[in-house]
Amino acid sequence: MVVWLKLENGRTVRMTDSWAPSIFVATDDMSNLAVPLQVAGPDLAWTRKVTKYEKVTDTGESMVVEARLKDARRIRQVAGRIEAMGPFGRFRLYNVDVPQNQSYLYEHDIFPLAHCEVYQTGRRLEWDLLDDVMAYDYALPPLTSLKIDVEVAREGRIPRFTDRIDQITLERNGRTTTVVDGKDEADKLQNLVREVSAVDPDFILTTDGDTFLLPYLIARAEANGVADRLTLDRDGTVLKLPSKEGTSYFSYGRILYKPSTIRLYGRIHIDVNSSFAYSEAGFEGLFELSRICRMPMHASSRASIGKALSSLQFYHASKIGLLVPWKPTLVEHFKDRNELMVADRGGLIFEPSMGVHEEVGELDFSSLYPNIMLRKNISAETVKCRCCPDSKNRVPELDWNICERRRGIIPRAIEIVVTKRLRYKELKRSAKGTPDYDRYDARQAVLKWLGVTSFGYLGFNNAKFGRIDAHIAVCAWDRKVLMDSARVAEERGFEVIHGIVDSLWLKKEGATTKDYADLKSEIEERTGFPLSFEGVYKWIAFLPSRVDAGVPVLNRYFGAYRDGELKVRGIEARRHDTPLVFARCQMEILRVLAEADSIEEAKSKVPECVTVFLRYAKALERREVPTAELVFTTNLSKGPSEYRVMTVQNVALQGLMREGVRLHAGEAMRYVITDYGRRGSGRAVSADLTNDEVKYDSRRYIDLLARACSSVLEPFDSNCTPQNLVSRTLKERLPSALIP
Repeated sequence: MVVWLKLENGRTVRMTDSWAPSIFVATDDMSNLAVPLQVAGPDLAWTRKVTKYEKVTDTGESMVVEARLKDARRIRQVAGRIEAMGPFGRFRLYNVDVPQNQSYLYEHDIFPLAHCEVYQTGRRLEWDLLDDVMAYDYALPPLTSLKIDVEVAREGRIPRFTDRIDQITLERNGRTTTVVDGKDEADKLQNLVREVSAVDPDFILTTDGDTFLLPYLIARAEANGVADRLTLDRDGTVLKLPSKEGTSYFSYGRILYKPSTIRLYGRIHIDVNSSFAYSEAGFEGLFELSRICRMPMHASSRASIGKALSSLQFYHASKIGLLVPWKPTLVEHFKDRNELMVADRGGLIFEPSMGVHEEVGELDFSSLYPNIMLRKNISAETVKCRCCPDSKNRVPELDWNICERRRGIIPRAIEIVVTKRLRYKELKRSAKGTPDYDRYDARQAVLKWLGVTSFGYLGFNNAKFGRIDAHIAVCAWDRKVLMDSARVAEERGFEVIHGIVDSLWLKKEGATTKDYADLKSEIEERTGFPLSFEGVYKWIAFLPSRVDAGVPVLNRYFGAYRDGELKVRGIEARRHDTPLVFARCQMEILRVLAEADSIEEAKSKVPECVTVFLRYAKALERREVPTAELVFTTNLSKGPSEYRVMTVQNVALQGLMREGVRLHAGEAMRYVITDYGRRGSGRAVSADLTNDEVKYDSRRYIDLLARACSSVLEPFDSNCTPQNLVSRTLKERLPSALIP
């Protein structure tokens, strides 16, 4: 194992540890393992019998064989050969697909960026941890970053690997910019290598580095005969393309695409377009995620939150001697149809009262689902356990028992997430207006995603320690908590305006801040779960469905708190696929409305808001809005060749493919509408093929802008329909001073 250390004086040191990972093999009759282990013998350094918890549901340890491999790269091949020597289930294998670098961190109980002392003893390293993963104000070593950008001398409309390098720029620590020059391409590439070596950054940042930038540099190095000298890491490894392509996968109702990663040894390569943690929470979020989940930063920067959560669970499993199954076989408990009717209900929702309301207070449970798992000990092995049939800890409505003798693997893993996030939120509130505020906010943000994912992974069929019964138990507790909260509120004279999973919107004539504080305390006492009072809205609007105006949308609303702060959910300004011009216009209108202290005042501001709309509409009509602000974004739900209907998205996609661009299911595509009413080609064009001179379909954009503005104006004025707003643009001509 190669380990890179950042010393307190800023130096970087490379050390190696003579270490190899183990796999574990179990069978009902240990004598049956003689032949499989003999066949795998040439790949094994040694084997021994050990006692471990083989399955998550086991109440006691059992004998298994630990086999340490000579070459970690052959783990799957060796495991496959052993498994194939009998029918499925005869030889059960564990810890096969746990990444080896994570296994090293688990085994030595260390984590990335941990403050520690390390000693070389022969060929082995010994670690003395001087840090605590539960620390909140931990010290970080001096770290540097370098962002690499390349301008391509495009011969066509799309940059290709055959195009020459125009310019390479380097940005150090987000401040100092350097242009890498040279008399030709080969010279520029070698100067790039020298500059990177001279700066010696810990992080190299790229935009689309995995999918284009680094493969492009590799291609240009090969074309100029300097491929063997293109090294950007600390190990001096020649930069090469990954051996396999990226993959498309299904997650939470969407097809996503994950490109193959290009790794730099001794440095962390972060492709900002492929890193969920970095894009959501920056370096601070990435550091926190890597530390608590025990994942090397290169891995955590590319990993989904689900993979990070799995690593956290694997670490806690290793601490209690629980093996990680290679191929999980845990199934749900049998239920008859009557039990299924009660069990399979999900979270509780109070349908929102559509329209605009005044003086509505909002109460939110803090990390409710993770807290339920933690406080009620809900895990795959604890729900309906065999050891505690008479347990007093029971699932509401279903009366399932939950184990009282042992702590589940899920509560063990989630405790650090719940505890640290709560503390970071407290620190954030006290640090408002200081540089520490952003740091605490970034760390709590990444922990929020771990908490959210922890619930979904309980019911994920590929989760190593998941089981749908535990997922059902959490939902049942959620329903009870929200229902009990609503009853307490109604007993105190509050009306429930809306409620969804872990939030309640309540209204009571003349209610004071103290009334809400007393209500909060009583609900916490009744339910046993922490609650936060978000504040009182001057006004809040719950919106209907676009398809059926009589049906409310559960998570589509906007409102202004008493201090003027806006909260918006589900509207265009919050959507990632919305053109920037729509979001800007909609938010400008909302800021005007937020000045109003009542619904009547907000209604009086509608003409001013309509003027905002007209100003943007006229700019669109005169094509004065930059093309970059008109881009729609969509994720491909299937391969490009599988689309048949010539929608605007497909037209733009086909144009991109004609330029030689390869896209995969799950990749994002950006496009601009050029002639919506046209049939076939010409309706839209990929954003990568446009410039500021492209002629976009101004009428279509005005129609869509009117729809976006109508969604926030119509609740206050029924005349502000999309059709009426569009007709205003046809009738009125505003002075040029009003045009942005």
